[in-house]
Amino acid sequence: MHFYSSRNFTSYKVVKHVIGETVIPLHPQRIVALDVYAREVAIIFGFKLVGAPKVDIELLGTQAKQYNFTDIGWTPSLEKVLALKPDLILGSVRWFRDTYKQWSQIAPTVMISLEELGEWQRPFVQVANVLGKTDLAKQIVAKYQRRLTEFRTKMGDRLKTTKVSMVLLIPETVSLLTKGVFSGVILEDAGLSRPSSQDFDSKASLRMWGNPVRQAISNELLTEADGDVLFVVANGFPNSADSQKGIQQLMTQPLWSKLKVVQEGKVFVVGKHWLYGSYFSANLVIDDLFQYLVK
Repeated sequence: MHFYSSRNFTSYKVVKHVIGETVIPLHPQRIVALDVYAREVAIIFGFKLVGAPKVDIELLGTQAKQYNFTDIGWTPSLEKVLALKPDLILGSVRWFRDTYKQWSQIAPTVMISLEELGEWQRPFVQVANVLGKTDLAKQIVAKYQRRLTEFRTKMGDRLKTTKVSMVLLIPETVSLLTKGVFSGVILEDAGLSRPSSQDFDSKASLRMWGNPVRQAISNELLTEADGDVLFVVANGFPNSADSQKGIQQLMTQPLWSKLKVVQEGKVFVVGKHWLYGSYFSANLVIDDLFQYLVK
């Protein structure tokens, strides 16, 4: 158990998390989120952050400007976080399991049990319990379920006959996204089906292709990306101009124009919120489903 600075808290509690037990303040005022998932969880629970990665800050949409926290980068340094004098640090074991002890020397540190991005729902509830936000978490989950119920109702009979394909474009690589990816879980919760080329959970995907969420394909296999609707998301490009250039190059491939989904004009380019996040990004994905599928 870490008793870091408990003597400095006017009120505190002992919490259990995926790494162990930690003493944290009842009302933390200076929270640092080490990764984007922790950042989203803190924000949707209404906590004010003093530090977090600003990578992919566009995930926060039009509200991004109000989150005036210090950018600690994708790979935060101990020195940068120490300078912020946090009273609580949040991080996901996916990225920070090995450095947990070092973070705990700076401030009470709670590790979120996120191992794979497709498992984003379960750790959300767990960290809500740790932070005393159980009731709010129930409201957030209920809103998510209500919105998907409304989506399914408005889709009607089309829900069972619409196969949704997803393609991830990173520099020099095109991949099919399977059900194990963050938005793949949302599509499944929404009752949407996937093409046979992508209808694999994370375990099957990992066993077949060595990756739990995607299968890289050559341009000769672009037909595997066909469906009734195709969502394309780009990631890993230096800037938006390069991202747009990459998308344009994909769409000039000879087989691209032969896809049924292309010929029917059902290809939609979406943002990085389709790749990872918590219920904050999930609501943005649902916004897209209403925009592009419910007409």
